[in-house]
Amino acid sequence: MTIRPEEMTNFTFKIDKKTNLIDIDVTAQDPYVAAMLADSVKTRLQAFLTDYRTNKARHDLAYAEKLYKEAKHDYGRSRQLYGDFMDHNQDVILESVRQKQIDLENEAQLMYNNYTAVSAQLLAAKAKVQQETPAFTTLQSATVPLGKTGPKGKLIVLICLFLAALGTTIYVLFKEKQLKPLLGLS
Repeated sequence: MTIRPEEMTNFTFKIDKKTNLIDIDVTAQDPYVAAMLADSVKTRLQAFLTDYRTNKARHDLAYAEKLYKEAKHDYGRSRQLYGDFMDHNQDVILESVRQKQIDLENEAQLMYNNYTAVSAQLLAAKAKVQQETPAFTTLQSATVPLGKTGPKGKLIVLICLFLAALGTTIYVLFKEKQLKPLLGLS
């Protein structure tokens, strides 16, 4: 595939480190194509920067969600065991049964404490992802110029005409030997 010069596009990015502003400048033959490319580049750049800045926080969130599900499952299972044991041993007054009851109650309490701690970690991880997500604001949308902004054709023609007239005048004066005395050539 060959690219003709008129199909070439120029991208320029200017990054201001102090204000974190990114200026995207796209130049193309067709102004509508340039505007669409600028919008596309802006969207892709926002997605990339968001993914890049929140990558670790999102991994931490996924891990916290996994721990949360496990803690919730373990807490539910320990509650179920404790409830079943209490239902089956309601009127029993054996000391071994009471000891088992205390052990199951303590285990359920530990699972509940673990569950609440992991819940707090999950909320903190969600907040961290939100905190790390950069905020984007478009200060100026891509614009299509009303007039031609490329090479100034009229100016180029005028300069060429001036140079041609100057060159022709110098050539004619040199041929007629009127320029040699002025330059000091004999």
